[in-house]
Amino acid sequence: VGVPGVDAIWSQIWMDHEADFPKLASSAAHLFGRPRALTESFAAYRPTPNVEQAKWILDHQMVRGINLIEIMFMRASSPRPPSERAPAEEATGQPRAGGGPGGTRFFMQPEFMPVVQSANRISCLLAQGRPAAKIGLYYPTTSMWLGDHDANASVLVIAKKLLAAQRDFDFVDEQALGSVMKLERGKFVNLSGQAYEAIVLPSISVISKVSLERLMAFAAAGGKVIFLGRTPVLVNDKSFLNAEKAPGLGWAMQETSGDLTSAVLAALPNPDVVLSVATPKVKALHRKLKDADVYFFFNEGETPVQCEATLEGNGQAQLWDGVTGAIDKPAGTAGNGTVRIPLELGRWATKLIVIGQLSHSGAMTGVSRVSAPTISVS
Repeated sequence: VGVPGVDAIWSQIWMDHEADFPKLASSAAHLFGRPRALTESFAAYRPTPNVEQAKWILDHQMVRGINLIEIMFMRASSPRPPSERAPAEEATGQPRAGGGPGGTRFFMQPEFMPVVQSANRISCLLAQGRPAAKIGLYYPTTSMWLGDHDANASVLVIAKKLLAAQRDFDFVDEQALGSVMKLERGKFVNLSGQAYEAIVLPSISVISKVSLERLMAFAAAGGKVIFLGRTPVLVNDKSFLNAEKAPGLGWAMQETSGDLTSAVLAALPNPDVVLSVATPKVKALHRKLKDADVYFFFNEGETPVQCEATLEGNGQAQLWDGVTGAIDKPAGTAGNGTVRIPLELGRWATKLIVIGQLSHSGAMTGVSRVSAPTISVS
């Protein structure tokens, strides 16, 4: 697939329920070396969001790795008589396009233009360089195929808790473990050049022989393998007909509670984002450029956040404004491969931070000002 993507409809993503499925698309893009991950959003959204809510939905997806946006859809801006409306419009009294009963759609309002400008700048920057997550979260397709609903529930809970702790990850599956990723110096390296130092597995009932062997080699080379919850009872090869009993897993860390305990968090790679106070509503995305580190923060909650952020990177931190393109230098300290800065995020607010060496002109070296379109309205 050239551009992995998701289709967000029917308020699948909304303020009262977080949904992490956009990471399926961004993870696929990362694994296979694709710079873009797409969302098609709002084609059948009910309730229809206003401008502020639409921005929240877009930010929610971008902080989960989406960086190519298709806003659906705009047939016409003029009202249409009842005889020309679709049945769904007659039933709800809301137009599918821009005009008619219910007023204009959010993307036709002038207040939406700054949202588009910001999303265009941010998503373009988030397509540069390579992803930086150090954790792979095994997606238990094989166990789910066997009807193991607990495996699906387990991986979704772990994903939510990792993101709430600002510990970004990619979903990795049997194909990724079996053939896509290379084992190099104790790390699994995907086709984007991104290195995973730990693989976390949710509660599962079965795993393939090739994946188990790759995980054993990964652990022997210094990588961290962590089983959360039930460990597999079966190992399948090319089919389930001759599946064998799973061997012992003494070479891996096991947490039978299935939770992200303090011991599990300590076993994970050193975090690239550390906030001075626990803020589960704040999500973070990190990408590495040639000579800079890019961080995108989003406060999904109603409560403003004020804390101190310690970020992995070398050089001067800069705040990049997605709406205006302005660049500011926050107060902070740097040393030992990290930069410490104050982080303030209002309700539903985002912040884009770039860390790198400054040239004599004050511009960031190795970071080009990119303006390729990454958002469209159909």
